[in-house]
Amino acid sequence: MRFTQPHFQPAPLALAAALAVLSPVIAQAQSAAENAKNISFTITSQPLGSALNELAAASGTSIGFAPALVAGKTARPVHGALTLRQAAQQMLAGSGLVAVPQGGGLVIKAIAPNDDSSSLATVTVTAQLERDGVTEGTGSYTQTGPSRTATGLNLSLRETPQSVTVMTRQRMDDFKLETLTDVMEQTPGIAVYRQNNATDFQARGAKVNLQTDGMAQLSSGWYYLTSTMFSLDDMAEIDRIEVLKGSSGLVVGKGDYGATVNMIRKRPTREFQASVRANVGSWDTYRTQADVSGPLNEAGTVRGRLVASAMDAGGFRDHEKSRSKMLFGALEADIAPGTVLNLGMTYRERDAQGIGTTQPIQRYTRTGGEVAWLPRSFNTGAPWGGYTQKGLNIFGSLEQRLADNWAATLKFSHQNVSMDDMKAGYFYDQDRASFGRWRNMETDNWSVNLDVKGTFELLGRSHELLAGAGVSRFHSNVQLPLNALNLVPLGNLGINMAQGGAVLPQPDFSVLNYGNNKFSQKQRYAYAAGRFRLADPLQMITGLRVTRFEERDITPYWWNYDMKENGVITPYAGLVYEVQPNMSLYASYANIFQPQTAQDARGATLAPEQGNTYEIGAKGEFFDKRLNASIAHFWMKTENTAEESGDLTPAGNTAYRAVSSATRRGWELELAGELARGWQAQGSLVQQSSSLTSASQYPKYQFKLGTTYRFDAGFLRGLTVGAATRWQGKTSMSNSAATLSQRGYAVLDLMARYQVDKHLSFSLNVNNALDKKYMAGLTNFTAAGLFYTWGAPRSVNVGMRYDF
Repeated sequence: MRFTQPHFQPAPLALAAALAVLSPVIAQAQSAAENAKNISFTITSQPLGSALNELAAASGTSIGFAPALVAGKTARPVHGALTLRQAAQQMLAGSGLVAVPQGGGLVIKAIAPNDDSSSLATVTVTAQLERDGVTEGTGSYTQTGPSRTATGLNLSLRETPQSVTVMTRQRMDDFKLETLTDVMEQTPGIAVYRQNNATDFQARGAKVNLQTDGMAQLSSGWYYLTSTMFSLDDMAEIDRIEVLKGSSGLVVGKGDYGATVNMIRKRPTREFQASVRANVGSWDTYRTQADVSGPLNEAGTVRGRLVASAMDAGGFRDHEKSRSKMLFGALEADIAPGTVLNLGMTYRERDAQGIGTTQPIQRYTRTGGEVAWLPRSFNTGAPWGGYTQKGLNIFGSLEQRLADNWAATLKFSHQNVSMDDMKAGYFYDQDRASFGRWRNMETDNWSVNLDVKGTFELLGRSHELLAGAGVSRFHSNVQLPLNALNLVPLGNLGINMAQGGAVLPQPDFSVLNYGNNKFSQKQRYAYAAGRFRLADPLQMITGLRVTRFEERDITPYWWNYDMKENGVITPYAGLVYEVQPNMSLYASYANIFQPQTAQDARGATLAPEQGNTYEIGAKGEFFDKRLNASIAHFWMKTENTAEESGDLTPAGNTAYRAVSSATRRGWELELAGELARGWQAQGSLVQQSSSLTSASQYPKYQFKLGTTYRFDAGFLRGLTVGAATRWQGKTSMSNSAATLSQRGYAVLDLMARYQVDKHLSFSLNVNNALDKKYMAGLTNFTAAGLFYTWGAPRSVNVGMRYDF
């Protein structure tokens, strides 16, 4: 496969196109009228961006400001009955900024005209309920608004009776976390498992579910289809990632119970904003990004956003190269009073070369024979191997506010990911090589969901209800070689594994014959949830989901199965008791139902896994909600849990056995937010244990910490420095003949950023600063032995950002 240059450069094109569309409406006429109504405010001192967000939400009025304009500034406290403008002026006292009436709201601008601050584009913070929780522009490592990831209800982190971690836009930007894998490596409670170029995520001893804006992302298990798009490629269009720990059957239905990772997209803003970025890094890595957003008409009733990025990168393994590009566009329109229409698309393309499928490096043979260690740069794959992957996601929603605090939302999402051709040649083990070519690989996934939610009064208290229904379908097809060139002795090729994948010859693939592998999943579901205030300090959150599952896999030489489950009920219940206005105790229960595709040694598919998960804990909000902290204890008990048996199926694949009464338990400590003025941190300590023998492949203990400090005065003013470390305990993988172990290790990342002025900043990131050598994944191929994947060595990245 020839490696071609990209046909266009999306970052500059996106910027130019969006500026051409938006520039005629950047300047809007000021409104002479002010909202003179007195409102009772209680807003304490905090970062100015988050304080303005809180002021907008409390008043129900738009407030526009540029993130660069408020960066590093602290709001004055606001107390008492004031007009909106009075409250804003009190908050801005001494900041050098002023609140100017505009378009029925306020715009924050600099007082002095000589620094060009008055011409800065603004970004609007709205009080719309669905927009609360936006982290872009807040400068914070925590989220102050509500989250719907756990139950579909609008709950704050403290009100949610499960562990929830939020990776904010600021956290991702500070440490250049540009892919989902990058983010998960620094997310509390998540273990990242690597198998060469493929990645998998684990929490509480189980895999995680993926969502985007609350819509499930399904995968057939082919790493180079759906999952690769999210784990390897750019996430410039994402505002934040909410990670719900534990079972999520209420919002997912079928899904693993370790965690749900909900990637929440950026949305168009009511005021113009734009930025461009460029980065250069190790292994000839180059990346550009442009992000433009704002109103598309003078009234601001139609808004748009365009985000584009392009990357050209090598890798720490020999002859690995990749190019990727992403284009995201979104439109939001107020089509009628109380009616908002959202439409958007994301296009991704990835061209990879020198990729050895998912084959790691062999350390032990099946009989326990030892294989010499190979360097981190060793590539099991051939340089001519690779693929071009394209993905298109079209999505939208229609939000309609109803009478008496009720609203209905219709959402849809359609995703198509395809690869016309993928070639691979790789060392299977120290004695053999395999070659293959896969054709016409395509997945198609679409989902539709309708829900209605609102509040009602009963027995003198206000309660909330949510009800909804939906359907999702997923189809994939790939042409698999029926006579793949597998397990070719290296002696026949005149090479040995120590020479590396560069010596692997490209065979004549025209001799291959193909058969179709077809996979499909379908869900139909209905659900309901409610938050009931039983007493002033006590809330009950409960819900129920009923789901019908259908799943089928037809393959020419692998296992076939056809599964249907009707009327599967997954209940959920939680209690939250407010001990203090800023502290709560909670307990929750959720049901587990997980259909399986694993087979036993006879070739029979295992029955669905079922069980229960429980969690108790405490949560607190400190420093006026600028810091969130939590402690949790969880335990799970499941039946029919799949575990490798050490045997092979009749088709020669890894066989599993069903384990009864499997248990998992552990505890989590976490904090995130502002510890002191200019000091942001996110840290966690996690312990987990399991009765399963396979538990050793996951660390029992994990510690993660990411922190930055911003200097606001003196000769270091404008400088931000930070560090992130992740430590995990011992992991191991065993077969009947040998054990491969990785001792506990820690990786240190460093960052620095200098804000030259309100527009321009430069950054430096050093990943694995101490160049720690460690194995990032251990693999047991029952038919071949034990394998490993090296973690990345030290790398450096230098970046520039300009905000218009």
